[in-house]
Amino acid sequence: MSVSKEQIREYCRIKYVENARSLGDTHVTIRSSDVSSVFQLEPNDPIVCEALWSNEFEYENYLFRVFNNCQRENGVSIMVYRILDIEDKVDGNN
Repeated sequence: MSVSKEQIREYCRIKYVENARSLGDTHVTIRSSDVSSVFQLEPNDPIVCEALWSNEFEYENYLFRVFNNCQRENGVSIMVYRILDIEDKVDGNN
């Protein structure tokens, strides 16, 4: 299955970020292996980390990158973001 970084970001925006935001969560955690399985990728396929640990994903979803272990080669990476207040993005206040 051929998948783009944009498809991965869109899936994670809907599945993880919007869900966490609607629940009032302050952080969202994404496991690369969970995303890889949805797109039928190998667990350690670097495209997942490349798509999610990017300025685009952070900016588009108004997140702050807190933690990642994408450099690991054993297959499972975990990315944690702090969910920022969306009103600040609209107002331009940081």
